[in-house]
Amino acid sequence: MAWMVRSPPVTEDSTAKAASVANAAGWMTGWRVVAVAGILVVLTNGPVFLFATSVLDRPGHWEDAAVWPFFAVAAAAAMALALSNALVRARRPRRTAETVAAVAVIWYSLLSVASTAWSVAPMDTAWRSTVYLGLASLAWVISALDSDHLRAALSLICGTAIVTSVFLVVLRPDLGTDATGAWQGVYTNRNSLAPMAALGTLVGIRYVWAGRRSSRLAGVGLAALSLASLTGAGSRTAWFALLAGALAAPAPVTYHRLRQRRGVHQARLVATVAAFLATAGAAAVLAALWNVATFAQRRTLWGLVWDRIRQRPIAGHGFFTFWDIPELTLHVLLRRGSAHNSLMEVGLGLGLLGLVPFVVIVSLAARNAMLQVWRDPSPDTWLWAAVVVFLLVENVTESFVLWFSYNWVLIMAASLRPIPPHRLTTQADDAVF
Repeated sequence: MAWMVRSPPVTEDSTAKAASVANAAGWMTGWRVVAVAGILVVLTNGPVFLFATSVLDRPGHWEDAAVWPFFAVAAAAAMALALSNALVRARRPRRTAETVAAVAVIWYSLLSVASTAWSVAPMDTAWRSTVYLGLASLAWVISALDSDHLRAALSLICGTAIVTSVFLVVLRPDLGTDATGAWQGVYTNRNSLAPMAALGTLVGIRYVWAGRRSSRLAGVGLAALSLASLTGAGSRTAWFALLAGALAAPAPVTYHRLRQRRGVHQARLVATVAAFLATAGAAAVLAALWNVATFAQRRTLWGLVWDRIRQRPIAGHGFFTFWDIPELTLHVLLRRGSAHNSLMEVGLGLGLLGLVPFVVIVSLAARNAMLQVWRDPSPDTWLWAAVVVFLLVENVTESFVLWFSYNWVLIMAASLRPIPPHRLTTQADDAVF
């Protein structure tokens, strides 16, 4: 009978064995976090190209022997991490949104490989899309990290990128700044340093907000260096995206608190007014930037890209190759190497077939990040939501979906990340937000 079954006695040996297993699991997870951060640093692209061009005096092309092995190794390592994750991760029921996200990520990834068949540069698409499968694998690994380990990975990548960039600007300004004097750090241009600096600012704010004494001091340092880098880079888009991420992330919890205390009608009224003000503010910023030289050039560029998209609207020109074909980039603005808008970039490379999974991934990334804040309000869920909103806004004027990009990896991870079950809020939560 069931009541006669006795639990095995707890001995010193069994306790020590359990502690040993837990310690080994902790080390494995720690090394996984370090590996994830290391791969993401490679996928920021800048350090690899800086090494190839400045140290080895190479041209720094994607197919350069000093460049492509880094990304190939990073992709292989990501696939190995995904495989090990699959072997140790406990099976659990998948929710519909997770299944849809997985299908969209797989669809987009396999379509990139399949586009070799119609690409304007088949060999380039073949190897680049194969490496890209590693990015999708890394996104799946990141989506499985808990909040503590995800925060640690973000801290490592931002800290490494910002500290080394500041050192390079100070010690080697000939490498750390561009021809105009703008900071670019370990990256090839200021528009690559600025997003990393904005992310570092968000991570620093999180530690200042809710960390121990030592981590708060580290957070102050990271935020200060990141803001200095962001100012030195002078990217308007990064500043705007940073502000959007920081303000939008707590919105779901703010609405929830207001609904509890003031009622549904007043909460909806405040939300409507806030949405109107946010829309008006964004419109005002757009109007102010409309005739600024850089934005005016982007508008012209988008018109040129749209003309190319209409030439191959269904399947596009092939993944990650359009900008390498001189015959297709005769206009001076098309020689900049990207569409400066991820939606148009996907349409250019993969057409309507790629736009469908792209929109699904982006929509689920935003939905999941906001639901996490709503259901489990904490500094970590605020940080992740702010990061996701920042990345999405940044992709409006930059093409981070192109290349082997950490930015797109994090967006895919956000779409794949499971949503915690809803829990009742407490007075402790009120202290968090």
